[in-house]
Amino acid sequence: MLVADEVVVRQARPSDARAIAEVSVASRRWSYRDLLAEADLDALSVEETTVDFAQGLSELPPGSAVLVAERAGRAVGYAYVLASSDDSVPAGTSELGSLYVTEDVAGMGVSQALMDTAIEHARTAGQSVLTLWVRRENGRARHFYEKYGMRPDGAERSRPHDVLPTEMDEIRYRMSLEPRRPRPGTRPPSSNRRASIDPPA
Repeated sequence: MLVADEVVVRQARPSDARAIAEVSVASRRWSYRDLLAEADLDALSVEETTVDFAQGLSELPPGSAVLVAERAGRAVGYAYVLASSDDSVPAGTSELGSLYVTEDVAGMGVSQALMDTAIEHARTAGQSVLTLWVRRENGRARHFYEKYGMRPDGAERSRPHDVLPTEMDEIRYRMSLEPRRPRPGTRPPSSNRRASIDPPA
């Protein structure tokens, strides 16, 4: 469990299904409101999403984790880490399948806390690479991931959104999880120093 200022990040339990579903619906209505009709976003169902998360939390593959972020005991974000199923990545690759936060906590460090925990989970699971897919036009998210050292690796795809009536053009980002070796004659960076990062959402 990670505690960063007022943000607590922990692994989700089956009882968190509805709270995570509420975050999922709220964050999608926020992040897609300039792309889709209001009626399409209003049609998102917390009840149906709860059922999906309840099933997913009960059937997590080995090495996977759903992480939930809380402030003052309220779920305000979540992330999903799993083994990558892409054929074009090396063995030992984790994928950040999703990372969402609610609009009211944007810029308050919740995304950073989730990302830090996702990276640590992948490392603890013995993975050496972390990838993720991001919408090409999502400049804020791309900037956030690049601050962590992630870079486009050349892979692209187009696919229908899982629940929304829209097509997504995505690019894949990748980063190594291997510890960096200090150059001869230099001191390793302090583990207490953390980059200043503006969360994507």
